[in-house]
Amino acid sequence: MGRCLSALILAIAGFGVACSQPVAPEGAINIVLVSLESLRTDHVGAYGGYSPVQPTIPVMPALDRFAAAATVYEDAHSVTSWTLASHASLFTGLYPSGHQTDGPMDRLDDSYSTLAEVLASHGYQTAGVISGPYLRGSYNLNQGFEIYDQESASVANVQGHRDVTNPRMEQALRRFLERDRDPERPFFLFAYFWDPHFDFLPPAPYDEMFAAPDAERIDLSSFDTNPAIHQNMSEQAKGWILAQYAGELRWTDEHLGRFFDLLRRLELWNDTLVIVTADHGEEFFDHGEKGHKNNLHAETVRVPLIVKYPGQREGRRDGRLVSLVDIAPTVFALAGVEVDQPLHGRSLLSPEDDPERAIFYELRQLQYYRGPEGERFSQGGRWGGVRQGDLKLIWFEKDAQTKRILKLYDVRQDPGETKLVSDAHPGRTQQLLQLFEDRMAKAREDASNYRRGGTVSLTPEELRQLEALGYFER
Repeated sequence: MGRCLSALILAIAGFGVACSQPVAPEGAINIVLVSLESLRTDHVGAYGGYSPVQPTIPVMPALDRFAAAATVYEDAHSVTSWTLASHASLFTGLYPSGHQTDGPMDRLDDSYSTLAEVLASHGYQTAGVISGPYLRGSYNLNQGFEIYDQESASVANVQGHRDVTNPRMEQALRRFLERDRDPERPFFLFAYFWDPHFDFLPPAPYDEMFAAPDAERIDLSSFDTNPAIHQNMSEQAKGWILAQYAGELRWTDEHLGRFFDLLRRLELWNDTLVIVTADHGEEFFDHGEKGHKNNLHAETVRVPLIVKYPGQREGRRDGRLVSLVDIAPTVFALAGVEVDQPLHGRSLLSPEDDPERAIFYELRQLQYYRGPEGERFSQGGRWGGVRQGDLKLIWFEKDAQTKRILKLYDVRQDPGETKLVSDAHPGRTQQLLQLFEDRMAKAREDASNYRRGGTVSLTPEELRQLEALGYFER
């Protein structure tokens, strides 16, 4: 925008200067990045997952078909267990301490270069279609997108969790591919499907598709704050919740499949890089909580990562330990783009399997609310984690004056993270904790080269919407 404006001023002043678009390199590939909200890996057939209520009914058949001719990364992880910080890492290739966007009112600063910005500067047409509130333009994750369709992410009403957005997502994606796409340029298309987020109220027939005959059909409205939904509820009621979650996933999968079919019909499929992942998972009392943004256990940070590389037609499995911060460097490598900025991940194209590699997790449980004294923040605590080899360390501290609670797990023997193994691995807890501290110190050093984005400015409608979604408290 600045270069074009300068050229316009010079032209008006009588200087014959033109504003030219950057030109993509010869043979540049198209890129599609799909983020699915709140998707647990154990519900995806490509990962051996299924609905625990109706295990014979596929939960995500379209995603499974996609995976059959793509590369399935079997040990993939998010950097956190909530939406904004996760997507900021996806777009920057940085851990939350690096991008400084880890609170509910944080805004990614303009000083950061996002995936879309870098690709746009190399001649790509960049388009985003989103349907959840934390990716609206207010949070500035839209920087670098030439087209950013956020009409599906409603802020005009307080339906919140009851929103049904998949049909509008499908229409917006079709609109870009059939009408707004520039055939003279390669494109980067980002699609964020919101509907799997709770309240888990899928439309018919998906609401009954996975329900057990003896299901206790309870009201799932206001899921995260509803006192009737708790750890000690009946198994029949829990089964109903899981059936509704599976229904939301199947409903979303139908639209994802039609999106993929459209890419094939437009003859864009074979030579396009297609990446499908999730921002985080979901907890159904696995560790005593419901929803997400509660901790850093496997059910909320282990995510699917399935990549169809250009020209790939046969399925492949990759068991390396990988993270969402690896996606940006992978895209840059495949697009032939060199970047002069820190990246905390590494390209998935790296052939070697480094057994010493570690990945990291961060979570700040900060809540925003408005009360008689005005706008305030409530600190719920801070979590951190590191995974190296078979061991995973999670720590929690209530505040800076409280001693950290450290928990070490062997995730190969205990993927559900239920048994502490510190005694079996003397010294490893402190080693992993030091590894975390060293990596986060480097991330904060990288962050010092940028500005912190500050507090997002939301309209009253946007505030009401996020309150309805359970992210804010009064």
